[in-house]
Amino acid sequence: MTDLHTFDQSGGAGPPPLHLLAPERAVRKLLSRQLKHAEAAGHRLAIGEDADALHDFRVALRRFRSIERAYRDWLADTLPKKMRKRLQSLVRSTGPARDSEVQLVWLDAQGGALRPGQRAGYQWLRRRLEDRQRQGYAAIRAAAPLEFAALSAILRAALTMPSEATPTSFAQVTGEQLRPLIAELGSSFTAIGEDQEKMAHVHDARLLVKRARYLLEPLAAVLPDGRELLRGLGGLQDLLGEMHDAEVLAGSLGEAAAEAGAARYRALVRQALGEEVDVFGPMARTRSDERAGLAALAQRVQAQMCSGRAGLREKIGGGEVAALLRRLAEAADQLAPPRLFSMPQTIS
Repeated sequence: MTDLHTFDQSGGAGPPPLHLLAPERAVRKLLSRQLKHAEAAGHRLAIGEDADALHDFRVALRRFRSIERAYRDWLADTLPKKMRKRLQSLVRSTGPARDSEVQLVWLDAQGGALRPGQRAGYQWLRRRLEDRQRQGYAAIRAAAPLEFAALSAILRAALTMPSEATPTSFAQVTGEQLRPLIAELGSSFTAIGEDQEKMAHVHDARLLVKRARYLLEPLAAVLPDGRELLRGLGGLQDLLGEMHDAEVLAGSLGEAAAEAGAARYRALVRQALGEEVDVFGPMARTRSDERAGLAALAQRVQAQMCSGRAGLREKIGGGEVAALLRRLAEAADQLAPPRLFSMPQTIS
C-alpha cells in the first residue's frame, strides 16, 4: 500500500472503504458496530448461560464510549450528555461482578501452591468472592439488560439520523487524534520511569494505551505495520492491566482481612458471653484460621506486582516502549500526512 488517501485503490465500484469515509459517517458506522456487539452480548447475559457474556458486553460498551469520546466533535449533538451518563452508569454497574470474576480466576491459579494451614483462608476468600459474584450477576440480570435495551433503541435511532460530511477522511482525522495521545503516552511512561511505585502512573498509562489501540484498531488493516503494532499495544496493555488487577486484588484482600478479623473477634466475644457460635464452620475447629491463608495470598499478590514492575522496567529501559511510540507516530503520519500549509475548506 503506497497511498492511504487515494480513493479507488482496488478499481471496484463499491462504496469507499472506512478510512476514506467522511469522519461523521465512519464514526457512526463504528458505533453501530459496537452497539450490535453489545446487544448480542447483553442478550447472552440476560439468558445467563454464557461465561464470557459479561466480558463481551463490557468490552463492546467500553469501545463504544471510547470511540464516542475520541470523535465527539464529529457527532455534534447526536449523543447528548444525559445519554452518555446513562451509558457510563450502566458500564460501572457491571464492575463489581467482573472484578470478582477476574479475582476468582486468579485465586484458582494459586490454590495448588498453598500449604494445608493456609487452605482455610483460601476457601474463606473463595466463598466471599463467589457470593459477591452471584450478587453482582443477580443485580446485573435484574436491571442491565432492560436498561440497555431501552438505551440501545435510543442510541440506534440517534446514529441513523442524517449527518454532515466534513471534507476530510476518517484516516486523516484519526491520525490527528493520535498525535496528542502519543505525547500523553510519552509523558506517562516518563512518569512511570521516574516513580514506578506510584500506581496512578500505571493506571494512566493503561487507559492511554487502550485508547490508542481502540483508535488504531479499525484502520490497522490499511497500515503496513498495523496488525503488528496492535499486537505490541495489546501486549503492553495486558502487562499494565495485570498490574492494575493486582492492585484491585490487594485492596480486596485488605478488606477481606479486616472483615475476617472482625468476624472472629465478634465470635470470641459471643463465646465469652456463653453463646454457641460456629462462624467459620469446620475451620473454626482447626489449629489454623483464615488469616494465614490471606497473608500468603497477599504475599503472592505482592510478588505479582513486583514481577509486573520488573517487566515494565525492562520494556521501558530496553527501549521497547519508545520503539512502540515511534511506530505509533509513524502510523499517525501515514493516516494524516503532516500539512505544510493549511487552507480553509468549505462544503460545496
